[in-house]
Amino acid sequence: MDFLIPVSEEFLETIPGEKEGAEPISFEEFNRIIDASEIEPFISAGGSCANAIKALSNLGIKTALVSSIGTDALGEQFTHSITEQGIIPLFKHSLFPTMRVLCLVTPNGKRTMRFFAGSSQDFSESALNPLYFNGVKIVHLEAYSIRNEELLTSMVQFAKNEGAIISLDLSSFEIVRQHSRVLLKLIEEFVDILFCNIDEIQELTKLSPHDGCYEMQKKCPITVVLMGKEGCLVGHKGEVFASPSFPVQVIDTTGAGDFFAGGFLYGYFKGYSLTECARLGNYLGGSVTEVMGTTFSNKKWQSIRAFVNGESL
Repeated sequence: MDFLIPVSEEFLETIPGEKEGAEPISFEEFNRIIDASEIEPFISAGGSCANAIKALSNLGIKTALVSSIGTDALGEQFTHSITEQGIIPLFKHSLFPTMRVLCLVTPNGKRTMRFFAGSSQDFSESALNPLYFNGVKIVHLEAYSIRNEELLTSMVQFAKNEGAIISLDLSSFEIVRQHSRVLLKLIEEFVDILFCNIDEIQELTKLSPHDGCYEMQKKCPITVVLMGKEGCLVGHKGEVFASPSFPVQVIDTTGAGDFFAGGFLYGYFKGYSLTECARLGNYLGGSVTEVMGTTFSNKKWQSIRAFVNGESL
């Protein structure tokens, strides 16, 4: 679950860790930051993979989410939100509190995340059912899972056994910094579509976004670098092309990369060109920045579906 709080740059300076990153904190520190802000957080069902498949599900793709949640009110709220949007919940119930992410949003719309891992720590490869992967076409993973390398390895092996396409979101520059060697090996061996932002591609390759995208497409068939208001870069078969963003009024960038991935994967699932996939990704990613959190009204989803159907004819 995401806890979103609008904060000043001055308040953000009091929070340990790097700005615009994502770092683990204790349950006590999580609550201390909320108390110090003196602002009631806006609570929304989120999470990197959850956000991406929310987009896919609302565009008409059958989806399921594998996760671990606590037997608490937040876990119930998360399950209700997921099922309400047509996503099949494949959840392990944990005695740990449900994972929660503190999204500190500054006036420029940028978010800095601190998370309490909670129930997410209580999911191992032994709890992963191979039947989850039967008939699956695309398996979308987040690099946050690399903290449990055995679990992530099991997921990609089950996915490949079913002939599924594997997409991976690099999640955060801190994750890339800490696990670059393992991630590079995983990408080269298993990943078909790689999503990352400017900070993550630079951390992974030590190159500029364009050069990093070009180098990574040699290792991963489709490499996508999200460039914020500049749109994205897509690397494939020895070439890199740019796709522009859409004009938006940014309120909160939380989930922008996740919704981009959802839009891109929708186009890929439908067999659209990579140019069309990138446009859909940019549209979905931009749309979610116009709201606080990652939840759209039914009217907004109707508008998005109309755009997607019109752009993809």
